[in-house]
Amino acid sequence: LAQSSAESLLEAKMMSSEMAGWNPARPGGDEHPKIAGWIDVAICEQVLAEPLDILACLDGSAPSTAGFTYLTDDMLQRERSMALQVLHIYSDDKDYLPPSCRKDAIYAFAESMLISSALPDRYKLIWKSRTAKVGAMISQVIDESKPNFVCMGFYGRKGKKDRDECNGFLIGSNLYDVLCHGKCTAIVIKDLDAGRLPVKRPAKFVVSVLLNKAATKGFLDALRLSKPGDEIHVVYVRTGKIQGCDYTTALRQKYDAFFSGLEGGVDSVWRHFHGRRTGFHVVDAQDSQTFSETILAYADGIDADFIVVGSNSLRMERGKSPMGSVAMQLCMTFDRNIIVSNWCEHEEKFRRSSLA
Repeated sequence: LAQSSAESLLEAKMMSSEMAGWNPARPGGDEHPKIAGWIDVAICEQVLAEPLDILACLDGSAPSTAGFTYLTDDMLQRERSMALQVLHIYSDDKDYLPPSCRKDAIYAFAESMLISSALPDRYKLIWKSRTAKVGAMISQVIDESKPNFVCMGFYGRKGKKDRDECNGFLIGSNLYDVLCHGKCTAIVIKDLDAGRLPVKRPAKFVVSVLLNKAATKGFLDALRLSKPGDEIHVVYVRTGKIQGCDYTTALRQKYDAFFSGLEGGVDSVWRHFHGRRTGFHVVDAQDSQTFSETILAYADGIDADFIVVGSNSLRMERGKSPMGSVAMQLCMTFDRNIIVSNWCEHEEKFRRSSLA
């Protein structure tokens, strides 16, 4: 491809556009629907260049504690520019809680973990008395502090919600509120023990790619959370209706260009992500399998640590769930951890203006 990563990406986009029959000068200036789901290269690089800033929600439950331990024992120690905010929302009238789940005990635990992992200027402890719904308060902190990731347990101290035989465990109300209103990517932890998480060992990400920008953002988020030696499997499920479609070829070229930039790019943005083991995989859905079941089977087959799916804020503005049915089902049925990548069209407009 091209000598630099940016040129490589642009060249691949042009080749893919020709294959998809897209003409950027078509009347009205509208993008072809097959291309409209691709984020501009310059914006991709801008996203990748931003330092990690993660908000960890800690409530004393096993999943939130496992997620916090993963952040302190792995990510905070290897990502020297990363900042970590720790949020705990408490109610003084809940005197029935076990000692380990009370605010002072959680504060002491969090502080001891942070002191042993990073200097004080890289983390912040935020303890708030509950004045509204917990999910709404978390979303408010996200609006105020503007992290690019929030880490939460799939469920809180009350335990898992009821299980649907077809769709898995239902999403808790606080997590659902954050997925709806929190303007950042959510790292949803289901593992009950930090020993299952990829602490000081290679991680395996499965990124489910569809024809939207949120899926592309999912790949960028997997990159940002990864380290050298990690595996990032970009998986595109091909159904019988679209087998042989030229979009499959265009999509493969797009991600091959990303991978080429990661391995051979000289630009500082891409150089930071050298050493990842990446691959684009087209998986044909069986007649008896749904889209989500195909992704789950692939993730289980490689013992993936994370499945990455996309969400789009515009869905909320249209009165829909922030995630489509496939992403929602994956979130409920996968028994490991989920990353729900948030893509906001309004943010894209802001990024475009800042690049102008």
